[in-house]
Amino acid sequence: MLRPSRSRRLVPVLALCVAGACGPLHRGGPEPAYVIFTNQSLDQADVYAVSSSGAQTRIGTVMPGRTDTLHVRQGAVGGDNQANIVARILARSRTPSSGLVTLSPGDRVQVTLSSDERILSVLPAREP
Repeated sequence: MLRPSRSRRLVPVLALCVAGACGPLHRGGPEPAYVIFTNQSLDQADVYAVSSSGAQTRIGTVMPGRTDTLHVRQGAVGGDNQANIVARILARSRTPSSGLVTLSPGDRVQVTLSSDERILSVLPAREP
């Protein structure tokens, strides 16, 4: 019985290593911050991160009565790691906001839209 050469045995191992380096954990950017958004209202809320320079980035849509985890990429908060979280309520002119919140990579905050759609409250989130 012939044994494969050493180089032929290494090819599959190297292919697996290369494929693993391209996986979701190695995208090259910093870890995002997370906004755990609870919508207690009866309307859909489009959620934005507005940097201190005024740049707006939509981070997600949360349906009424739901809680969703939204990813905030580093580019959405700018160099000072601060953003104002704003909810645009579907079919209404209301846009409640949180005020500036520090969101460093990996941070998690809990943001709740009140049932009257007037207040966004922000608290540190519990670790999963």
